[in-house]
Amino acid sequence: MMCFALLPVTALADESFPTALEAPTDVILSIPKRGHGKYVYVTFNKSEALSAMINKKMEIIKQFDLDYIDFYIQIDWSLDSKDDWKYHPNWDVVNSSVGDPYFEGEYVNKILSSDTTERIPILNQNYKPDPANSNWRELSTHLKEGQYSIDEKGEFYIDWTKHTVYVRTRFVIRYKPKGGDFAYLISDWSPVAAYGKDYKPFEIPEKLEAPVISGLRMTDRTLNGGPVVAFNLKNPESVRKASAGAKPLSDYIIVVAEVSIGGGEWKEVGLSDRDITDGELYAELARAAESVSEDTHVKLRTRYQYHKGNGTFVLASDWSNVIEFGVPAWGNASQWATAELKKADELGLIPDSLRGTDLTKPITRLEFAAVCVKVYEALSGTKAIPAVVNPFTDTKDIEVLKAYNLGITTGTSADKFSPNELLNREQAATMLTRVFKRVTIPGWTIQTDSQFKLSYKKPAPFADDAKISGWAKDSVYFMAANEIIKGTGNNMFSPRATTPEEEARNYATATREQALVIAVRMVENLR
Repeated sequence: MMCFALLPVTALADESFPTALEAPTDVILSIPKRGHGKYVYVTFNKSEALSAMINKKMEIIKQFDLDYIDFYIQIDWSLDSKDDWKYHPNWDVVNSSVGDPYFEGEYVNKILSSDTTERIPILNQNYKPDPANSNWRELSTHLKEGQYSIDEKGEFYIDWTKHTVYVRTRFVIRYKPKGGDFAYLISDWSPVAAYGKDYKPFEIPEKLEAPVISGLRMTDRTLNGGPVVAFNLKNPESVRKASAGAKPLSDYIIVVAEVSIGGGEWKEVGLSDRDITDGELYAELARAAESVSEDTHVKLRTRYQYHKGNGTFVLASDWSNVIEFGVPAWGNASQWATAELKKADELGLIPDSLRGTDLTKPITRLEFAAVCVKVYEALSGTKAIPAVVNPFTDTKDIEVLKAYNLGITTGTSADKFSPNELLNREQAATMLTRVFKRVTIPGWTIQTDSQFKLSYKKPAPFADDAKISGWAKDSVYFMAANEIIKGTGNNMFSPRATTPEEEARNYATATREQALVIAVRMVENLR
C-alpha cells in the first residue's frame, strides 16, 4: 500500500501542498425505507479542508502548477466478517476512468463533490444469479454460500436480520504536476461501520449547535434582480454528524440565512447551497434589497433547520454569530496609529476578526495569525490555503490553519495553539520573519529554517537583550534592522514577560493597532 509520506510533493511549485489527508468521518450504512431499497447506502463526511480544496479545484491547479487534480472516495466492504476485505494493492493507483459505484467489482471508486455529507450506493441487489452476467460473476466471487437468498423474481437478496455488512472508506487525491507523473495522496481507512443484525439506528438529536460564519463580502453578481454577497460557513462537528445520520433516513438539515440592510429588520434570503457544506456560500438579496454597495451596512446570520423527508419541520439551531460589512475598519484606536491604520485598511491587512473592534486592546495569538496571513498574501500575491490536517486540539480557526500550513507558526506545543493567549513582541517578530522567509526564500520551510540565514546589519544590542529568547533573537534583530518592530524607549525591546509581576500587567504584549502598524511597515519596507 502506498504511504502518503513518500509522495513526490517536491515536484510541486509550493511545499504547502498537503502531505496528509484526513480519513472520512461519521460513516453510516443504511437501506432506504422506500424506493431503491436494493442497495446499501454509504453516508460519510469529509473534512472542512478537503471540502474547501474540492470547491477551489481550479484555483489549486493554477496555484500549484498542476495539469490535473481530482478527489475520490474508495469503499471497501466485508460481509459477516471484519477480515474479508476486498482491498487490492492496485487500489493505490486510481485508474484514469472513474469506477462505477453500482458495480462491486474490484473496488468502488467515485469522484467527490464539495458537499460535507455525501451518500453512495453499493451492493446492488438487482442482479439475477446468472453466470452469463459479468456483473453477477464479479460480485458472486465475493459472496459465500448461505450469505444470500433468491426472491420470487429470481434476484438475489441479503437478509439483514441474519447478516451484517462492514464498510471502511478512504479518500484519494490524484494529481499531476506539469511535466511530471501522476501522484497520489491517500488517507487512512475510516473506522469500520456496520449494517444488519449488528446495526444501531441513528437517533434524531434534541438540539443543533449554531453555525459559525465569517468573511462577508460583496460580489459582482446579481440574481433575481438583486445583489449577491458571499460568506464562509463553518459547520460544528455535532451538526456534521447529525447531517450524516439524517440522510439515510431521507431526512435533511438545511442552512437558512437572514440579512439586515441599513439597520432594518431581518429578512430571509436565498442561498446558493442549503446543504451542510463547509466553505464559501452565496446569498442573493433580491428579497431584501434592490441594490447594495460596499458602503451599505449589511448584516447576515444563519441557522440550521432539521426536516423530515416529507418536509415536516423538526427543530432549529440558535442563530449564528452576526457578520457584517460597511462598518468602519476599527471601533477605537490611538491617535498616533490612525495614519498607518488607514494604510492597513487600504492594503487589505485588517482581518475580519479585527474589523470594527477596539484596536487599543492586546492582540491574541489567533488574531495575529490572521494578520500574518494577510501580510503573506500582500507580499506574495498568493492566497493562502489551510492545512488539510489540523494538528491543534484547541482551535479550528481557518486563519490559524493557513498560518500553520505556511510555516508561520507551529503552536505552543505539539497539539496546542493557545488561540486566546496574548501575543508578546518577540513572538510577533518571529512570526513575521517567517512570513518574509516564506515569500522570499525558495525552498524554505519551518523544518529547514536553520539552513537559511537572513542578510541584514545587526543593530546595536538592546539594553534588555538578555531577556530575548534564543530562538527569537535573529528575528528580533531582523525586524529592528528593517525598522519594522522598533524598541519601546530607553533602548529597550521588551520582548516578553519574565516575572509573575510582568505577566500580571501584560508586560511586552502587543496591541491590535501595534500589530497592524507593524504589518503595514512589513509590506511597505520589504515588498
